[in-house]
Amino acid sequence: MQFSLTQRIYIFTVGCCFLFAILLASILWASQKIELAFKREKYAQQVDNHTNSLTQHIISNQLYASLHKDEAWLLLHQKLLNILERAPKLTPKQQTIQNSINSQSHSVTRLYSEIVKLAPVNSSIREHLLSRLISQLESIRADSVQLSANVQQDINQVIERQVVFILLLFLLCIAVLLYGAVKLTKVFKKSLQEVTYAFQENHSGHFQKIKLTHNTPEFNSIAQAFNAMNLKLNETMVSLEVMKKVVEERTHSLEQLSNTDPLTQVANRRALFERGHMEFSRVLRNQKQLTLVLLDCDFFKDINDEFGHLFGDKLLQHLCQTCKQTIREVDFLARYGGEEFIIILPECDEQGGIDFAKRIQQSLASHALKADDKDVYLTVSIGITEMTERHKSFEQLINDADQAMYQAKKKGRNRIEVTHSAPLH
Repeated sequence: MQFSLTQRIYIFTVGCCFLFAILLASILWASQKIELAFKREKYAQQVDNHTNSLTQHIISNQLYASLHKDEAWLLLHQKLLNILERAPKLTPKQQTIQNSINSQSHSVTRLYSEIVKLAPVNSSIREHLLSRLISQLESIRADSVQLSANVQQDINQVIERQVVFILLLFLLCIAVLLYGAVKLTKVFKKSLQEVTYAFQENHSGHFQKIKLTHNTPEFNSIAQAFNAMNLKLNETMVSLEVMKKVVEERTHSLEQLSNTDPLTQVANRRALFERGHMEFSRVLRNQKQLTLVLLDCDFFKDINDEFGHLFGDKLLQHLCQTCKQTIREVDFLARYGGEEFIIILPECDEQGGIDFAKRIQQSLASHALKADDKDVYLTVSIGITEMTERHKSFEQLINDADQAMYQAKKKGRNRIEVTHSAPLH
């Protein structure tokens, strides 16, 4: 059976009140027991005192010589009888002593009556009876002393037992209180931590359900409302994520289309200048090397006229595939315009650009395209320039590479020409 947090607090409160009521009742009961024990002690002392007074009165007032009733002694004896009649509740052992005292008290009354009757007759009998009277009083006094000792022992036992009982009960109350408080605090704290953790995870985008270690109606209602909200949020976020992914994919596709040459599938002029300006700025910041290679197809117009524009397109695609197989991952190939292509070579010097250009020429020379059962070999004129201190923009770098390419054209094509200048570093 599951109890709510409110019910647990209510049960804990009622339990605490019940324990404190037991503790208070035990204290009251103990005080009554101790009070009764002290009444017994007082009673025993009174019996002892009055018995002693009767004995002393007999001796000091020479009751032996009196031939008439002694009113003072009778008054003291009546007080003793009154005390015996008002005896408090006694234990069985104490009641046995009390019965002995009552019996001897009656004997004292009878003896005194006999003494008064025999006083004028026989003095020796009277003296004998007075001796017995004193003996009876001493027996009463001895019993009262025994009763007092028994009461003292009873008082000590009662106090000891009640102190131990109250102390144990008090410790039990403290233990129950601590256990209940710790248990309630644990349930509340653990449930609050689990709810707080779920909200934090929710805030960070992780939509998860609240799983409560301790099921209580109060926190269960919070968890159910939170989980229902999370389900709706999760469905909404999934839809948003799907839409976002579709938008990102389409945006990426559009960016690729806007930056890609549709024929050769390499970067177009727009992408070339974006990457070129970025690499140019990076060289200025980091003092690295940068080389530009410009390629132009030789006799491309004649090839188009002889074999048609479709074959010319295939030739340009063939050139791009050859360059892609030769360049590094950090290099950048783009169509500059018509049959002209530019390759950006980051962290590459002039000699590296020449070696790269030679590999392109060698690859083109060893791979021909078929056109009307005829092998057609493509040659390119290549201009190379390395970035130097005199280059103030990426456009100047292209201009130097273009001039070197025209020199290659003028000198017979299928050549590599370099714009020589002092290096940047």
